[in-house]
Amino acid sequence: MGGAIVGLCIYTASELLQGLIGCRLDDLKPSFRIPARMLLGILSGAIGWFVGFVISALILTGHPLFSEAFASEERALLLIALMITILFGALAHGYEELRRRLTASVEKLKEREFAEKELELAREIQARLLPPPSIEGDGFSIEARNMPAHFVAGDFFDVLRQEDGSVGIVIADVSGKGIGASLIMASVKAVLPFVADGSVEDTLRKLNQRLSSQLGKREFVALAYARFQPVTGRLQIANAGMPDPYIISNGSASPVPVTGERLPLGARRDIRYDAVEIQLRPGDRFFLLSDGIPEALRANGEPLGYDALRETLSGVPPDGQWIDSVLARVRAQVQGIDDDWTAVVLERR
Repeated sequence: MGGAIVGLCIYTASELLQGLIGCRLDDLKPSFRIPARMLLGILSGAIGWFVGFVISALILTGHPLFSEAFASEERALLLIALMITILFGALAHGYEELRRRLTASVEKLKEREFAEKELELAREIQARLLPPPSIEGDGFSIEARNMPAHFVAGDFFDVLRQEDGSVGIVIADVSGKGIGASLIMASVKAVLPFVADGSVEDTLRKLNQRLSSQLGKREFVALAYARFQPVTGRLQIANAGMPDPYIISNGSASPVPVTGERLPLGARRDIRYDAVEIQLRPGDRFFLLSDGIPEALRANGEPLGYDALRETLSGVPPDGQWIDSVLARVRAQVQGIDDDWTAVVLERR
């Protein structure tokens, strides 16, 4: 009975001191926490021993026996009680620390899972904003692929049907990555149909004026806009900072450069863009791309480059899913997708 009373008093003293002082020990430096908890265990053990001894003596003998609590014959039992207190205190502290770390890890996992679900939802919404990857029309077909480096892409493409029967093709690369770039992408896509009623260079001029007043200092949009007449095969293109597109004819790929200023949209308000016109014959392909494709890194750390890309475009036979074959051959030459990949190919039928 005396041992049970002493143990109960030691436990009570430990709980009280831990509640009053233990929470403040976490504010100490890591090197001081363990010695401080050991001292707290010794103090709680000594207090619990004394109170328990006095209470048990009072119950069993009718006298508190204060002086006998620390007599020579009781010191060995006191030492054993203190050692047990320190041992169980260390175990309890270890358990509490483990529980705290597990709780923190679970919370981080929950936050990460929630963030990933939000990003997946953002990717799904962004994918729904893009047109279908395959579009067929009278005298033409369009195939497009958008491969983000992360959950959401800063690249995008669009296809606009005009009242005169022409088809507008847009490919763009928003500065930055992630949610911010995707929001700018959605804004540009929403504005495009309202400014694409004139020539391709006039469309870029109007879009640039709008974006110049909306984007921040370090925000801009590289964009190329082509307009194709399926009946005549006439194609016009204006380019604001995107890589030169290619025309693939008779198994040979040739870049289509555009003269004049090539600054991205939003970089300066007073930019005037030029346009170039080409003629597509039946079977010709017009290939637009973002810079993530030619700038993808090889195993040696060097970018793929435009010369290697041109050879790849020329070497793919015009059978089956031509654009998928091109991207597969590019993937075989580089380490991976470090930047968004977007490619659009227009074929005249």
